[in-house]
Amino acid sequence: MRLRDLNSSSPLKFVHSSFHGVGHAFVQQAFRVFGFPPPIAVPEQKDPDPNFSSVRCPNPEEGESVLELSLLLAERENARVVLATDPDADRLAVAEKSDGCGWKVFTGNELAALLGWWMFFTWKENHSEPADARSICMLATTVSSKILQAFARVEGFHFEETLPGFKWVGNRIHELSQTGSRVIFSFEESIGFLCGDAVLDKDGVSSAAVVAEMAAYLHNKHLSLSQQLHNIYQTEVSTLEEELRKVTAALVDEFLEPEKNNLIRRLV
Repeated sequence: MRLRDLNSSSPLKFVHSSFHGVGHAFVQQAFRVFGFPPPIAVPEQKDPDPNFSSVRCPNPEEGESVLELSLLLAERENARVVLATDPDADRLAVAEKSDGCGWKVFTGNELAALLGWWMFFTWKENHSEPADARSICMLATTVSSKILQAFARVEGFHFEETLPGFKWVGNRIHELSQTGSRVIFSFEESIGFLCGDAVLDKDGVSSAAVVAEMAAYLHNKHLSLSQQLHNIYQTEVSTLEEELRKVTAALVDEFLEPEKNNLIRRLV
């Protein structure tokens, strides 16, 4: 089944807060473009308000303490996923209802692991040749998680780090595009994400729609975002452990080889 068909038929419900900023109308439109019904808006926070009157801090990166209205609405509406864009809608926070244990608010690095996996997964759906991966790239700032670097080592695509700040990311995307490389995902740990390369800056609006599509796909596979994050980490840890074993074995062999030769000479 095509992703957009899954989107339109998904039973998942989403709540969105624009934190008294400009994101409401754009996120609603993005959901429609992706085939979803519009997310349930937090009414107290959907309209621009320069006083940010319903939050103590208009920064969704603060987590559960500033998502109170969103989480309460999600509980009432039986919505499993909460999306929150900051006032200028370039950053995105995500929370997911956990069975029996409240809400999981994802860090920027955790969301990047999920989105990096998803962007490569959907890219592979349309590119069957492994060699094609060498023409794509993912970027992260130096202060962010190294999870994309681990992905790249396993999957064969290109990965680079930039200085902190999305201006450096955007500049590098432009430079790589001049060489024929396509950047399919970029992030910084302070919940700034860019899925694709249509714009050269972090974008909470398109990222919200991509997270919803990923959540709908996983729900169809009987997985939550948290469960898939666990799967990602388990896979990467197993791969890195195997690489470490190989490196360790090679170093031990190199270290012991002279000793083995000396022993052989003494025995001859």
